Amino acid sequence: MSLISSKDRDILHVDGDVEPVVGKRQQGIAERRRRLVRAAGELILESEDGAFSMPQLARRAGLSLATPYNLFGSKAAVLSALFETQVRGFYRDDSWMAGKTPLDKILGMVDRLTDAYVRQPKFFRNLRKALSSLGPIEQGQFPQPTNGHLVQPLLRSLENEDVAFGKPGLEIVEQTLMRIFNGVFEEWALQDWPTDRFRDELRIGFCLVLQGFLSTEEQQKIRTVLAKR
Repeated sequence: MSLISSKDRDILHVDGDVEPVVGKRQQGIAERRRRLVRAAGELILESEDGAFSMPQLARRAGLSLATPYNLFGSKAAVLSALFETQVRGFYRDDSWMAGKTPLDKILGMVDRLTDAYVRQPKFFRNLRKALSSLGPIEQGQFPQPTNGHLVQPLLRSLENEDVAFGKPGLEIVEQTLMRIFNGVFEEWALQDWPTDRFRDELRIGFCLVLQGFLSTEEQQKIRTVLAKR
């Protein structure tokens, strides 16, 4: 029996996109995967530190003890799938950046990232704690900073504004921004940072990385923003 509220349950966006569905067998596999991912989200919300075992996960999903291992292979893979369901829609939407200046896009992206995470503070904090409890091998199976999905809309939009990333190149910029985000996210999650600090630290990191690629006018705007911190 789930102990989480209906409001908390509503934030677990586990839909039909976990994997492509072809035939009945694949549909059955996809449905069991969705059940496991949703069960993981419920267990994370119920726990004080996000901890749960694979047997607990199987019981919550109403499946055999072997099913989580057969379908995912590890707890880290389950957490990775859960994380993906929560952020999938985020990096597909870049329409809000139309007509904005480069600086407004950077600050807007930071605001959207911050809002997305602090809207579900217990979930994301416990998810990070659950990841911290894994061994180094399993932690290595979780998406690394090289996965730049969260910042790709911003960088794609800046490129469309004739911002040239040249050397070190777009991929390195993505990795750097994601390392900044992951570091700030970890501190927010584990140290219970307030929302304002979460947002401010991301703004500083993103602006410092991206300002060198912008025009002199935009660089001056960034310096003004940072000076007001």
